[in-house]
Amino acid sequence: MSEKKPRELFKERNQRVADAIALKEPDRVPITPMVTFWPTEVKGISKKESMYDPAKLYNAAKEVFMPMNWDQVPPLIAVFSGELFDALGMQVYKWPGAAAEEQHLKDHQPFQFVEGEYMKADEYEEVFSDPTGFAMRKIIPRHFSNFKAFSGFPPFSGIANASTSQFLLPLFFVSPDGQKMLKAAQEITNLFFKIIGISNDYEKEMKKNGYPLQFFNAVQAPYDSVSEFLRGMTGTMMDMYRKPEELKHLMDMMVQPSIDAAAELAKLSPSNKVVFIPLHRGAEGFMNFKQFETFYWPQLTQVMQGLIDNKLIPMPFFEGKYTDRFEYLAEFAKKNKGKLIYWFDQSDIIKGKEIFGDYACIRGNVPASLLITGTPQQVGDYVKDMIEGCAEGGGYLVDGGVSGIPDEAKMENVKAMTDAVFKYGVYRK
Repeated sequence: MSEKKPRELFKERNQRVADAIALKEPDRVPITPMVTFWPTEVKGISKKESMYDPAKLYNAAKEVFMPMNWDQVPPLIAVFSGELFDALGMQVYKWPGAAAEEQHLKDHQPFQFVEGEYMKADEYEEVFSDPTGFAMRKIIPRHFSNFKAFSGFPPFSGIANASTSQFLLPLFFVSPDGQKMLKAAQEITNLFFKIIGISNDYEKEMKKNGYPLQFFNAVQAPYDSVSEFLRGMTGTMMDMYRKPEELKHLMDMMVQPSIDAAAELAKLSPSNKVVFIPLHRGAEGFMNFKQFETFYWPQLTQVMQGLIDNKLIPMPFFEGKYTDRFEYLAEFAKKNKGKLIYWFDQSDIIKGKEIFGDYACIRGNVPASLLITGTPQQVGDYVKDMIEGCAEGGGYLVDGGVSGIPDEAKMENVKAMTDAVFKYGVYRK
């Protein structure tokens, strides 16, 4: 254990990561693992308890992370709130312990995304003519069953005139669905402040013990937002052929709001500048090069550039394989040297270091399969190879693939990953 005071350690760890992002050589390669349910799995806590008892999640994270001596600790927000999902009437996920039978999973199952066509193929023009109205009357009720009242929100002609809106608005709110929505709105407001409060308490306690938080903020690529929460994957892929211009226009409409939302969320935790961007459907196997450069990469880079312009640090997580797309990544990184993090899952990060390591910080990519089924020796050898291939000149953060450490990872393997960083990751000055 270090004899340094927590305040010194906090500053030292923060600076170590900041130097790596800025492509400088710190004293040692930083280790910054992300997790979802791993700490609660270690403590024998079910996934249902993790989602419905934030105190248990908080304590498990604190007790598991502190002895690890990582340079940054994961946030709690990766584990969604079951209470909040219930209050919203969430339709786009299933999760353990859900109040609604159709969303309910067993206590030890992780939450699952529900693929759906929440925007129909013939609704593009409706979106373009009144995007806010469409989101309110169509998307919100389809995503959240407790907010179905929005489907009957008065039209523009009714609410733009105070003489009529003074009657239409009360009628809207006193309807059965309106009353249900008001009750749900009050409940989610209380839960939101509860979740933020617990998250802030966790961040403060970890800081008091010398551990910085990795990030708090997140945003998505416009293609992924459309593919996951509007048209569905099948619908979006068909639209690339049947409605290409409409699809591109819809994604263009999402760029600035995505930037604005991230900038606003950043105010809740001003010291955390990193913005997590999980990329789901731009990998090899989902689309070819022409489709990638037409439908995925342009809007994503606009979002990332907007974040950088707002003094934030985009951290796209390239889930799946992106090795064949490295030239695109290099082109953007050269324009924003030392201002972003590229986090990889299954890509060849040593090759990535060769291509854009002088411009972007690289994060990843200890395989999930290795952390689950491998031996500590195999994990240590893998981390050693990655450090030897990526550490020179700075700009490397050690983490797992598949959003960090998988839920089923063996404790001895996670420790081996950590120990290897301290053994092999020291820079020789």
